[in-house]
Amino acid sequence: MKLFPEGKSKTLSGFALASAAAAGAMTLLAVRDLLTLLDVFGTPAFYLALARSTLPLEMPPLAAFLVRNMRLAFVFSFFFWLSGLTLALGVWRRKEWARRGAAAMLYLLSAAALLLLLFPWLAIPRPLMYGEVPIAPEFNTAVAAAAFFARTASFLGGSLCLWWALALDRGGVRKEFTEKLP
Repeated sequence: MKLFPEGKSKTLSGFALASAAAAGAMTLLAVRDLLTLLDVFGTPAFYLALARSTLPLEMPPLAAFLVRNMRLAFVFSFFFWLSGLTLALGVWRRKEWARRGAAAMLYLLSAAALLLLLFPWLAIPRPLMYGEVPIAPEFNTAVAAAAFFARTASFLGGSLCLWWALALDRGGVRKEFTEKLP
């Protein structure tokens, strides 16, 4: 099979191959990180080091969830990137199941980006204030910059994901997927 099949969108093929390469690399990194985490969790010294640790008081909800469910987060990361690799290769081969799965994944990613755009404090700490007085101005400046960056990245990434989801779901690209599901 050719990298860019004739009569098919070269842009879609290129993006599918680039997505497959990126997802493949991230899958390998996720496997490495998961194995490292499991190796660290297997040592008694790790649990002794965490015996007296506490979570910060104003930790963002998403960060607190990830800290409390660290193994689950690493396993989710592995399966997310593996499914991204599978769907990208399926879209490259123009399989109908991959088109549907990729569109669904892109819709979910754009929804997550919208959530972060509207509520950046889910992942980024709030400024430290005592009433109306800032407690740590340097920290508050860094938090404001991080929230701005998160909103900008969410807007751009979410828009791109939504655009590709609509192209796969409703656009002319959909006609390239001819395989009928039973």
